[in-house]
Order: sequence, then C-alpha cells, then structure tokens
Amino acid sequence: MFACIGAITPGVSVKTDSIETAQMLIEAGVGVKAPYFYRSWINLPFETPEDELRHRLAQSYRLVRKSLTKKGQAALAPFE
Repeated sequence: MFACIGAITPGVSVKTDSIETAQMLIEAGVGVKAPYFYRSWINLPFETPEDELRHRLAQSYRLVRKSLTKKGQAALAPFE
C-alpha cells in the first residue's frame, strides 16, 4: 500500500522517505501527521495543489515498489 484515503481525517496519506522528511513537510504546512500510520507517513488534505499531490503519490509509490522483491516488482506494470 502506497496511499490511503481517510474516512476520519479527510485527505490522502502517503509514505515519505523518512521521519525527518515527514516532519519537515508537516512543519512547512504541506500535510499533517497521518493518523494510525508510522511517523514517515503524512496526510495531504484534498485541497493540496494537484502537482504537489501527484508528486507525493508518485514518490510514495516508488518507495514502496522499491521495497518489494524483484519478482514482486516485475509483476507490476512499469511506472512512468
């Protein structure tokens, strides 16, 4: 799972590369702490600019995909 849409906290939760990155994005006002997720995840409000949301979703996908086995990665369609 690389993204999750919340029912309680509106927005999209995505994975970042580290706790420090998540904290920096929270402090910059880009997102908030994603409830029920590890500290490297942030919740982006639905009002997040489309280009920022697209970038964060793509980054999250790449991070999660990279953590899969080679076989798991090969089973997925290429990501552009």
